[in-house]
Amino acid sequence: MVEGKIPLGITEDDVPLGTHLVHFWKTDEEFESGVRFLQLGIDHPSEYCILFGHDEANQRVLEILQRTCEDLDRLLQDGRLVILRRESSAPVTLAKIEDAFSAAVQKGATAIRYLGNLGMGRDPLPGRGADEVVELETDATLLALRYPCVILCMYDVKTVSGPLLLDAGFGTHPLTVWRDALHRNPHCTIQEMRTISQGKPAR
Repeated sequence: MVEGKIPLGITEDDVPLGTHLVHFWKTDEEFESGVRFLQLGIDHPSEYCILFGHDEANQRVLEILQRTCEDLDRLLQDGRLVILRRESSAPVTLAKIEDAFSAAVQKGATAIRYLGNLGMGRDPLPGRGADEVVELETDATLLALRYPCVILCMYDVKTVSGPLLLDAGFGTHPLTVWRDALHRNPHCTIQEMRTISQGKPAR
């Protein structure tokens, strides 16, 4: 692992801590490819993992993880893997995420891997719908800058609406993964805000 970066797992790329990116998927293989992001964290004893989403998506991720991790229950018990369910509003959800990040840092985490799922299942959207998703994703981009973390959001392109893919998927993530390739996202509408938060001049 390069200092200040962690391997993404979906591609051969290393990504800097403080990164918020989106992985667009539509096949079972692409979904499992996204879960490799968490598998790498589980295999690294100083990394902590957080899984967020509705019950169906979380269960699917856990089933994949169980294939390679013999003691998943112990990881849950020790807090190296934390599962967060959806809350009713973006602010409450963000507070839960930040609490989990803070707890991981206090336990000595060198890196935090957060995997969130949007789409798929009976209840594809958290909170009050599309506006809540955009608000949560925008705040997550800024939250990532304050912790040694990489936030990866997985969007099911078969069930997430076109407007939401544009506004939340492309609009709030500085990096995107599509068809096994990592791309810088020129459509991210909060790049300038992110640059200001880092204290760096805009390029």
